Amino acid sequence: MADTTTAQHDGPQGAGALLGEEASRPAEAAQGGRPPQGGRKEGGFFYGWWIVIGGLLIMATCYTIFVNCIPLFQSHMVADLGISVGQFNTGVSICTVVAVFASLVIGRLTDKCSARVLAAVTILTSSIVLVLFSFITELWQLYALCVIAGMVVVAGTRLLVSVVIANWFTLKRGLAVSIALAGSGLGGVVLSPVTSAMIEGYGWRPAFLLLAVTCLVVALPLSVATFRSRPSDKGLEPYGAGQVEQTKSDRSPDVPVTVSIGWKHLRKSAGFWLLIIGFVMMGITNGAIITNSISNMTSVTLDGVEVVTGGHSTLWAGTVWSFYLAVVIFAKVALGAIYDRWGMKTGTILGTATSVLAGIALCFPATDWGPILACLFFGFATCMGTVAPPIMVVKEYGKKDLGTVTGIVTAFEMFGAAVGSVVSGIMFDAYFSFVPVWIMVIIASVVMGVTLLASIPAARKLVERRRAEGASELDAEGFEIDAMGVRIGA
Repeated sequence: MADTTTAQHDGPQGAGALLGEEASRPAEAAQGGRPPQGGRKEGGFFYGWWIVIGGLLIMATCYTIFVNCIPLFQSHMVADLGISVGQFNTGVSICTVVAVFASLVIGRLTDKCSARVLAAVTILTSSIVLVLFSFITELWQLYALCVIAGMVVVAGTRLLVSVVIANWFTLKRGLAVSIALAGSGLGGVVLSPVTSAMIEGYGWRPAFLLLAVTCLVVALPLSVATFRSRPSDKGLEPYGAGQVEQTKSDRSPDVPVTVSIGWKHLRKSAGFWLLIIGFVMMGITNGAIITNSISNMTSVTLDGVEVVTGGHSTLWAGTVWSFYLAVVIFAKVALGAIYDRWGMKTGTILGTATSVLAGIALCFPATDWGPILACLFFGFATCMGTVAPPIMVVKEYGKKDLGTVTGIVTAFEMFGAAVGSVVSGIMFDAYFSFVPVWIMVIIASVVMGVTLLASIPAARKLVERRRAEGASELDAEGFEIDAMGVRIGA
């Protein structure tokens, strides 16, 4: 009997035996073939890496611009529009708060809708919003555009990319996700100095127009051409499916979760909410640091009065920020590899330590070494907010309802980022100093580390309980299967 849930082979990628796996499923044998293990011909190129490249380009443009480049506009827009730092940061936080709710929707959509359509909508919306940003004259316009950006752009970039890539990889999942998400650093290294120079030479409005064109030209073509939600859409299987136990390709101490958990059970789990608290704290640190780092290095003008914070020039600050984004490129790839090789505990400890050290270094903005060390440490720490959510969700609870669960985790993290952005602006307006903000960051970093580490053994207990209750096993794509390996409900 043929397995009706297995997609037909799609071109040359569907031929050949892969990665040395000897056994084949009975249904596939009945068809006279099977989707290649790992999704490629022996020695060929795995199609999933095209997804990784497309994701990298989305992160290098849409995500980078709205998260890492916006701080470059802060002081200029505050002075030109006659608003306060707190009001500007509120606009950023509105974007993030909207993204909290949008992430819940997009998380579900990634489980059900075409990844290619979602990617196209995200990129096109990014460009339109950036064009409209260049015409802002009033505060309410900033807020309105931040609402749109939060609904589609912020929520639809790293969440979409990370979930789709997690679907395509079993082995090297951490590496694949981190390479794509490292696009935010790669794009930042290029776009940060270009944007700074554009602002200095021509003003912040033309800079927004340049960024809008960049999104269309760089991100749209490859993403629309290559994105697929799951390997079965191409008649393939996830990279290394069924081989985690057979090879040493994944030497992580984290035991793969092959039993069905899902959101229905996670929402009642204390361990899952420890994970949520950890990422809320990570969001607070990201929201505070990313939004205010440039102003921390330079100065802020409030009601026509300049408040000198670090005293450095905008160009110097932009160069240091480019250094931070360069660190992100290496750090995201390194963190993904650490999760693959040494597991969640090691990755969490590294992220926590570097986040605390970044908070300490930020307290010395008037020095040269303070901002530079802060960017070095935060380059590693910030990766916890992007690389860790999809990887920790899969490692702790498996692929069942992956998009939905990752969307929920991401939503809470973005809520933390909104809190960090708003509170940091209020603190600065009250004290005319960012030092109280960085003390908050240090405390949040410690709480993050404690709760994320505590979530790991709690998750293992839930997995064992579900297995004892007779929960269904999962296939490589996260679908429940029966004893014969056939997807349930197909």
